[in-house]
Amino acid sequence: MKKKVLVDAIKDELETFRSHDVDEQILGRIKNADLKSEMITDKLNINDLHILQIIGTATNIRISDIANHVPLTQGAVSKIINKLSDDSLILKKHRPTNKKDTYVELTDNGLKINDIHNHYHQKMDQQLIEFTDEFSKDDLKVIDEFLKKINLIRNID
Repeated sequence: MKKKVLVDAIKDELETFRSHDVDEQILGRIKNADLKSEMITDKLNINDLHILQIIGTATNIRISDIANHVPLTQGAVSKIINKLSDDSLILKKHRPTNKKDTYVELTDNGLKINDIHNHYHQKMDQQLIEFTDEFSKDDLKVIDEFLKKINLIRNID
């Protein structure tokens, strides 16, 4: 396996790990942002940020499409979408030719929050790449296996 493939595998494992541990760090940065309403940020959680991220990377995305990108039920996604819409972080729209499907896009505040979230991950990813340069391919294989085992431990009921 190539080193880059191993680094990507480790990155994926760390994303799983980070999603459990950095909520407060990311949410703290968002709370310090210059948003029109601080009350919005008090209600956000990491699932909300991931939904915003999906919406921010897509064009013409339907609510029904979002559930395919997160480990949440369609009902949970719908509740988050309604909350984000009520907090003016996303806009829900229908096309004139299609009233059945609801499309979503980020508002200005939604864009700001998504940018903060993405910047955080970009910085972490860059630091990971720099950090992994110190390790051999064999070292990275061991680290990858180790992190997979950590994630298995966390998923035990």
